[in-house]
Amino acid sequence: MKKLLCLTTAGVLGLSALAGCGSKKIDGTKPLLTGKEDTVTVGTGNLVLRMNQVQMMSYMSMMGGGTTGMWEQKTEDGKTYGEQTKDSVLEQLKAMMLLKEHAADYKVSVSDEEKKSIEEAVKKFMEANTKETIEKLSVQQSDIEQLLTLFTYQNKMYDPMTADVDTNVEDTEAAQSAITYCKVSTADKTNEDGTTTPLTDEEKNEKKAQAQSVLDKLLASDDPAMADVDTLAKEVDENLSALDTTFGAEDTLLDEKLLEAAKTLQDGQVYESVVEGENAYYVVRMDQVLDREATDAEKEQIVNERKQEAYQKLLDEWKEKAEITVNEKEWKKVTLSDNDVYTLKQPETEETPEEGTENTEGTQE
Repeated sequence: MKKLLCLTTAGVLGLSALAGCGSKKIDGTKPLLTGKEDTVTVGTGNLVLRMNQVQMMSYMSMMGGGTTGMWEQKTEDGKTYGEQTKDSVLEQLKAMMLLKEHAADYKVSVSDEEKKSIEEAVKKFMEANTKETIEKLSVQQSDIEQLLTLFTYQNKMYDPMTADVDTNVEDTEAAQSAITYCKVSTADKTNEDGTTTPLTDEEKNEKKAQAQSVLDKLLASDDPAMADVDTLAKEVDENLSALDTTFGAEDTLLDEKLLEAAKTLQDGQVYESVVEGENAYYVVRMDQVLDREATDAEKEQIVNERKQEAYQKLLDEWKEKAEITVNEKEWKKVTLSDNDVYTLKQPETEETPEEGTENTEGTQE
């Protein structure tokens, strides 16, 4: 939701402008969500949906995935991706409505200065977007103003709602150890036709011999605790390397046998034999049993998780008691499809041209 807020803020501040094509005509003035204090319009819901759409399509493209037909694809719960996204938007809006509704309980309000900033942001949004885009979004100035007000309450409510969360985390709960290890893989070989072939016993023995050579070099070095394991590994085979990482008590990413060996070591100690793990041989050194920096970072993560859980628990309790009605008939008219695409564009900027050059303007999507 924070990413969506940043994205929306960029749009309403005129740093970006929405462009759309192929959308159906909907009545954005109709109520979408009706609560105890507020009514959110279909236009507001459509705007939030389009911002989600832009964010999600941008993410898919960035990850190298195709976006054609993505909204019609089925999810695990049997709904289409488009339907799931629409449901998510409703939940986002319901949560913001409830946060505003309970704001007085935490003495949270929107200041006159913030109201003025919202008004200025709405004005810039209306100026940044074409009349055609505004009509396709089916939003009015009041819709955007209400949305930014809800966003403001959302941002201001998190800290007071999580103020009573215990922020004390003992080292024993967050402890992170730092190790350096060299991995010699014994995984199946991939053939040219895409099939795989297990290594023979002879090949596995060769791999173990490589790991043993790395270990021998490390133990024979002037200072095994400070030796560059990566350099030593490459002296054995240029394709080998060493990795530095940290792990905690609940780590599930590293090989179980590697962790068992590492946990027997003290600072600077090297495990005296090659570790035979799953599909690999390992050479491991304990750099720090208690990595202070990594442990403190883990403490911060634990506190953040506690706060998020407390925040979500309150929201869930409010939702159970809330009386918010959804205008399913009008929301059904709002759809996500390949024919209704929106993008964020950088605004056109005018720059004073240097002597001898032409003045050009550009729009980047």
